[in-house]
Amino acid sequence: MLTAFSGRARNLPVLLAVAALLLTLFAAAPSAEAATVKPLDITTMHYDPAGSDKANNTGYNKEYIVLKNTGTKTLTLTGYTLRDKGPQKFAFPKGTKIAPGKTLTIRSGKGKNSASTLYWNKASYIWNNTGDTARTYDAKGRLLESCTYKGGVRKATKTAARTTATTAYC
Repeated sequence: MLTAFSGRARNLPVLLAVAALLLTLFAAAPSAEAATVKPLDITTMHYDPAGSDKANNTGYNKEYIVLKNTGTKTLTLTGYTLRDKGPQKFAFPKGTKIAPGKTLTIRSGKGKNSASTLYWNKASYIWNNTGDTARTYDAKGRLLESCTYKGGVRKATKTAARTTATTAYC
């Protein structure tokens, strides 16, 4: 009986070392939430510019959405798209790039594209004042992010972003 116990006692340090290693590995494993990488983030949507909705390009361009590169590498957005809840679809122009930490504004109306501002080139408003959903997709058509808002002054909920009377903060 003494020999059986002493054999187990010799294996105890090895078993404890294996158990400690397993605990370390499981404790260090990131959660599914932490593992999600979202390199292109919808930060704000200015969906209801001040004043009455004027049916002209100046009014349309006061409506915009801001995207931010939250990653560590420059993103090339060729093939990426931005959509609303309805049929509106914006395709990023070929060669569009956004550096890490930088933002890109997409205005609803017409204008001349620059490194920091793109134009949807629509002769209408895109984002509904009463609420809408913005969705970004990568070049393979995978959903990157979805941001839903309800118009008016509201606190964020599990299903909708925080809004003021004119802007959603995703």
